[in-house]
Amino acid sequence: MKKVLLLTDFSKNATNAISYAMQFFASKTCTFYIMYVHKVGGYVSDDLLMSPKNSIHDSITEKPKTKLKALIEALKTDNKTKDYQFEYVIDYDVFTDAINQAVTKYAIDFVVMGSNGASNVKEVIFGSNTINVIKKVNCKTLVIPNNFSFLPVNEFLVSLNADDVIDTDLLENIIDFIEDFKLKLHVLRITSESEQPNLALKDKERLALLDSKYHLIEHVPVDYAVSSYLQTNTIDITAFIKKDKSFLNRLFNDSPSKELTSRMNLPLLVLHCH
Repeated sequence: MKKVLLLTDFSKNATNAISYAMQFFASKTCTFYIMYVHKVGGYVSDDLLMSPKNSIHDSITEKPKTKLKALIEALKTDNKTKDYQFEYVIDYDVFTDAINQAVTKYAIDFVVMGSNGASNVKEVIFGSNTINVIKKVNCKTLVIPNNFSFLPVNEFLVSLNADDVIDTDLLENIIDFIEDFKLKLHVLRITSESEQPNLALKDKERLALLDSKYHLIEHVPVDYAVSSYLQTNTIDITAFIKKDKSFLNRLFNDSPSKELTSRMNLPLLVLHCH
Protein backbone atom coordinates (compact mmCIF):
# COMPACT_ATOMS: atom_id res chain seq x y z
CA MET A 1 0.00 0.00 0.00
CA LYS A 2 1.18 3.50 -0.86
CA LYS A 3 0.80 6.26 1.69
CA VAL A 4 0.54 9.64 0.02
CA LEU A 5 0.42 13.07 1.66
CA LEU A 6 -1.59 15.57 -0.39
CA LEU A 7 -1.05 19.21 0.56
CA THR A 8 -3.90 21.63 0.08
CA ASP A 9 -4.96 25.19 0.81
CA PHE A 10 -8.15 24.60 -1.24
CA SER A 11 -6.77 26.68 -4.11
CA LYS A 12 -7.23 25.74 -7.75
CA ASN A 13 -3.56 24.83 -7.98
CA ALA A 14 -3.71 22.47 -4.99
CA THR A 15 -6.95 20.91 -6.23
CA ASN A 16 -5.37 20.27 -9.62
CA ALA A 17 -2.38 18.53 -7.99
CA ILE A 18 -4.76 16.30 -6.01
CA SER A 19 -6.67 15.47 -9.20
CA TYR A 20 -3.37 14.49 -10.85
CA ALA A 21 -2.49 12.25 -7.91
CA MET A 22 -5.84 10.44 -8.15
CA GLN A 23 -4.94 9.39 -11.68
CA PHE A 24 -1.20 8.91 -11.21
CA PHE A 25 -1.71 6.34 -8.42
CA ALA A 26 -4.78 4.76 -10.05
CA SER A 27 -3.26 1.27 -10.28
CA LYS A 28 -2.16 1.25 -6.62
CA THR A 29 -3.76 0.58 -3.28
CA CYS A 30 -3.40 3.92 -1.50
CA THR A 31 -4.18 5.77 1.66
CA PHE A 32 -4.26 9.49 0.97
CA TYR A 33 -3.71 11.90 3.83
CA ILE A 34 -5.07 15.28 2.77
CA MET A 35 -3.30 17.91 4.83
CA TYR A 36 -4.11 21.51 5.57
CA VAL A 37 -1.56 23.54 7.53
CA HIS A 38 -3.15 26.51 9.26
CA LYS A 39 -0.93 29.57 9.47
CA VAL A 40 -0.22 30.40 13.08
CA GLY A 41 -1.45 33.97 12.52
CA GLY A 42 -4.08 32.97 9.99
CA TYR A 43 -7.07 33.41 12.24
CA VAL A 44 -8.54 36.40 14.06
CA SER A 45 -10.46 36.89 17.29
CA ASP A 46 -13.77 36.85 15.42
CA ASP A 47 -13.13 33.20 14.54
CA LEU A 48 -12.75 32.38 18.21
CA LEU A 49 -15.80 34.35 19.29
CA MET A 50 -18.09 32.64 16.78
CA SER A 51 -18.31 29.49 18.91
CA PRO A 52 -17.50 30.44 22.50
CA LYS A 53 -18.38 26.96 23.78
CA ASN A 54 -15.69 25.36 21.66
CA SER A 55 -12.04 25.17 22.54
CA ILE A 56 -9.63 27.44 20.70
CA HIS A 57 -8.37 24.41 18.77
CA ASP A 58 -11.89 23.50 17.64
CA SER A 59 -12.63 27.07 16.62
CA ILE A 60 -9.48 27.30 14.54
CA THR A 61 -9.94 23.96 12.80
CA GLU A 62 -13.72 24.02 12.24
CA LYS A 63 -13.68 25.72 8.82
CA PRO A 64 -10.82 23.71 7.25
CA LYS A 65 -12.22 20.48 8.74
CA THR A 66 -15.56 21.12 7.02
CA LYS A 67 -13.79 21.80 3.72
CA LEU A 68 -11.56 18.72 4.04
CA LYS A 69 -14.52 16.46 4.77
CA ALA A 70 -16.37 17.81 1.73
CA LEU A 71 -13.26 17.33 -0.43
CA ILE A 72 -12.85 13.74 0.76
CA GLU A 73 -16.50 12.94 0.02
CA ALA A 74 -16.08 14.33 -3.50
CA LEU A 75 -12.91 12.29 -4.02
CA LYS A 76 -14.60 9.12 -2.78
CA THR A 77 -17.44 9.68 -5.22
CA ASP A 78 -15.10 10.33 -8.14
CA ASN A 79 -12.83 7.36 -7.37
CA LYS A 80 -15.28 4.61 -6.41
CA THR A 81 -13.59 2.04 -8.64
CA LYS A 82 -10.13 2.59 -7.15
CA ASP A 83 -8.65 1.01 -4.04
CA TYR A 84 -8.32 4.29 -2.14
CA GLN A 85 -8.76 5.32 1.46
CA PHE A 86 -8.81 8.94 2.65
CA GLU A 87 -7.90 10.66 5.89
CA TYR A 88 -7.56 14.33 6.69
CA VAL A 89 -4.85 16.06 8.71
CA ILE A 90 -4.99 19.58 10.14
CA ASP A 91 -2.01 21.19 11.79
CA TYR A 92 -1.06 24.71 12.78
CA ASP A 93 2.70 24.76 12.91
CA VAL A 94 5.61 25.89 10.78
CA PHE A 95 4.68 24.57 7.33
CA THR A 96 7.62 22.20 6.77
CA ASP A 97 7.68 21.11 10.42
CA ALA A 98 4.06 20.03 10.14
CA ILE A 99 4.80 18.09 6.95
CA ASN A 100 7.86 16.37 8.42
CA GLN A 101 5.82 15.32 11.43
CA ALA A 102 3.12 13.86 9.16
CA VAL A 103 5.71 12.08 6.99
CA THR A 104 7.12 10.37 10.08
CA LYS A 105 3.81 9.69 11.83
CA TYR A 106 2.07 8.12 8.83
CA ALA A 107 5.17 6.59 7.12
CA ILE A 108 4.50 8.63 3.98
CA ASP A 109 5.90 7.38 0.65
CA PHE A 110 5.14 10.46 -1.48
CA VAL A 111 4.28 14.10 -0.85
CA VAL A 112 2.21 15.70 -3.63
CA MET A 113 1.73 19.44 -4.08
CA GLY A 114 1.17 22.08 -6.73
CA SER A 115 4.09 24.08 -8.07
CA ASN A 116 2.93 27.31 -6.46
CA GLY A 117 2.91 25.75 -3.02
CA ALA A 118 0.18 25.66 -0.41
CA SER A 119 0.39 29.41 0.10
CA ASN A 120 -0.34 29.97 -3.60
CA VAL A 121 2.38 32.62 -3.71
CA LYS A 122 2.77 33.68 -7.30
CA GLU A 123 6.47 33.39 -8.04
CA VAL A 124 8.02 32.74 -11.42
CA ILE A 125 8.00 28.95 -11.22
CA PHE A 126 7.88 27.71 -7.65
CA GLY A 127 6.05 29.22 -4.71
CA SER A 128 7.91 29.73 -1.45
CA ASN A 129 6.21 26.79 0.26
CA THR A 130 7.19 24.42 -2.55
CA ILE A 131 10.81 25.56 -2.34
CA ASN A 132 10.79 25.02 1.42
CA VAL A 133 9.33 21.52 1.03
CA ILE A 134 12.07 20.60 -1.45
CA LYS A 135 14.71 21.99 0.88
CA LYS A 136 13.49 20.69 4.21
CA VAL A 137 11.20 17.68 3.75
CA ASN A 138 13.07 14.42 3.32
CA CYS A 139 10.50 12.48 1.32
CA LYS A 140 9.92 11.81 -2.36
CA THR A 141 7.95 14.83 -3.54
CA LEU A 142 5.83 15.07 -6.67
CA VAL A 143 5.37 18.68 -7.82
CA ILE A 144 2.59 19.30 -10.35
CA PRO A 145 2.69 22.40 -12.58
CA ASN A 146 -0.20 24.80 -12.35
CA ASN A 147 -3.04 23.85 -14.74
CA PHE A 148 -1.27 20.64 -15.83
CA SER A 149 -3.75 17.97 -16.93
CA PHE A 150 -2.95 14.32 -16.36
CA LEU A 151 -1.49 12.35 -19.24
CA PRO A 152 -0.44 8.68 -19.15
CA VAL A 153 3.03 8.42 -17.63
CA ASN A 154 5.45 6.21 -19.56
CA GLU A 155 8.77 8.03 -20.01
CA PHE A 156 10.86 9.23 -17.04
CA LEU A 157 13.86 11.55 -17.37
CA VAL A 158 16.62 11.79 -14.76
CA SER A 159 19.08 14.60 -15.48
CA LEU A 160 22.48 14.49 -13.81
CA ASN A 161 24.99 17.28 -13.36
CA ALA A 162 28.72 16.75 -12.91
CA ASP A 163 28.33 16.57 -9.12
CA ASP A 164 25.54 13.98 -9.22
CA VAL A 165 26.73 10.41 -8.66
CA ILE A 166 24.63 7.33 -9.28
CA ASP A 167 25.30 5.74 -5.92
CA THR A 168 23.43 2.79 -4.42
CA ASP A 169 20.86 5.02 -2.72
CA LEU A 170 19.97 6.94 -5.88
CA LEU A 171 19.95 3.81 -8.01
CA GLU A 172 17.53 2.07 -5.63
CA ASN A 173 15.24 5.13 -5.70
CA ILE A 174 15.23 5.15 -9.49
CA ILE A 175 14.69 1.39 -9.81
CA ASP A 176 11.84 1.42 -7.28
CA PHE A 177 10.08 4.22 -9.15
CA ILE A 178 10.40 2.87 -12.69
CA GLU A 179 9.47 -0.68 -11.67
CA ASP A 180 6.57 0.45 -9.52
CA PHE A 181 5.03 2.59 -12.26
CA LYS A 182 6.36 0.61 -15.25
CA LEU A 183 8.32 3.49 -16.77
CA LYS A 184 10.98 3.75 -19.44
CA LEU A 185 14.09 5.42 -18.00
CA HIS A 186 16.02 8.20 -19.73
CA VAL A 187 19.28 9.40 -18.17
CA LEU A 188 20.79 12.67 -19.34
CA ARG A 189 24.31 13.29 -18.04
CA ILE A 190 25.43 16.91 -18.42
CA THR A 191 29.08 17.74 -17.84
CA SER A 192 31.00 20.97 -18.20
CA GLU A 193 34.42 19.71 -17.25
CA SER A 194 36.69 17.83 -19.60
CA GLU A 195 38.57 16.25 -16.70
CA GLN A 196 35.65 13.95 -15.97
CA PRO A 197 35.84 11.47 -18.85
CA ASN A 198 35.00 8.49 -16.64
CA LEU A 199 31.58 9.74 -15.53
CA ALA A 200 29.72 8.20 -18.45
CA LEU A 201 31.57 4.91 -18.05
CA LYS A 202 30.68 4.73 -14.37
CA ASP A 203 27.07 5.64 -15.14
CA LYS A 204 26.75 2.88 -17.69
CA GLU A 205 28.23 0.34 -15.29
CA ARG A 206 25.64 1.28 -12.65
CA LEU A 207 22.79 1.28 -15.17
CA ALA A 208 23.90 -1.88 -16.98
CA LEU A 209 21.00 -4.03 -15.79
CA LEU A 210 18.36 -1.43 -16.62
CA ASP A 211 16.69 -0.91 -19.97
CA SER A 212 17.48 2.80 -20.21
CA LYS A 213 18.30 5.42 -22.79
CA TYR A 214 21.54 7.15 -21.82
CA HIS A 215 22.84 10.41 -23.27
CA LEU A 216 25.98 12.37 -22.44
CA ILE A 217 26.11 16.10 -23.23
CA GLU A 218 29.29 18.07 -22.65
CA HIS A 219 29.97 21.81 -22.38
CA VAL A 220 26.33 22.84 -22.76
CA PRO A 221 24.40 24.85 -20.12
CA VAL A 222 22.12 22.64 -18.05
CA ASP A 223 18.90 24.50 -18.83
CA TYR A 224 19.60 24.37 -22.57
CA ALA A 225 20.54 20.68 -22.50
CA VAL A 226 17.42 19.65 -20.58
CA SER A 227 15.12 21.90 -22.62
CA SER A 228 16.52 20.50 -25.87
CA TYR A 229 16.12 16.92 -24.67
CA LEU A 230 12.51 17.52 -23.67
CA GLN A 231 11.79 19.01 -27.09
CA THR A 232 13.27 16.06 -28.97
CA ASN A 233 12.05 13.20 -26.75
CA THR A 234 8.64 12.32 -25.38
CA ILE A 235 8.99 12.67 -21.60
CA ASP A 236 6.09 12.48 -19.13
CA ILE A 237 7.83 13.18 -15.83
CA THR A 238 11.25 14.53 -14.87
CA ALA A 239 13.40 14.17 -11.77
CA PHE A 240 15.74 16.26 -9.69
CA ILE A 241 18.18 14.76 -7.23
CA LYS A 242 18.34 16.73 -4.00
CA LYS A 243 21.76 16.11 -2.57
CA ASP A 244 23.33 18.44 -0.05
CA LYS A 245 23.95 22.08 -0.93
CA SER A 246 24.98 21.57 -4.54
CA PHE A 247 21.38 20.87 -5.54
CA LEU A 248 20.03 23.85 -3.67
CA ASN A 249 22.66 26.22 -5.01
CA ARG A 250 22.09 25.00 -8.55
CA LEU A 251 18.33 25.12 -8.24
CA PHE A 252 17.68 28.32 -6.34
CA ASN A 253 20.77 30.51 -6.44
CA ASP A 254 22.56 30.15 -9.75
CA SER A 255 19.78 30.87 -12.22
CA PRO A 256 16.42 29.72 -10.87
CA SER A 257 14.29 30.94 -13.75
CA LYS A 258 16.42 29.19 -16.37
CA GLU A 259 16.95 26.06 -14.30
CA LEU A 260 13.29 25.54 -13.53
CA THR A 261 11.62 26.76 -16.70
CA SER A 262 13.26 23.96 -18.69
CA ARG A 263 11.67 21.33 -16.44
CA MET A 264 8.49 22.69 -14.95
CA ASN A 265 6.27 22.21 -17.95
CA LEU A 266 6.04 18.64 -16.65
CA PRO A 267 5.50 17.00 -13.27
CA LEU A 268 8.71 16.90 -11.27
CA LEU A 269 9.78 14.13 -8.91
CA VAL A 270 12.25 15.26 -6.26
CA LEU A 271 14.44 12.39 -5.05
CA HIS A 272 16.27 12.79 -1.75
CA CYS A 273 19.55 10.94 -1.55
CA HIS A 274 21.85 10.75 1.45
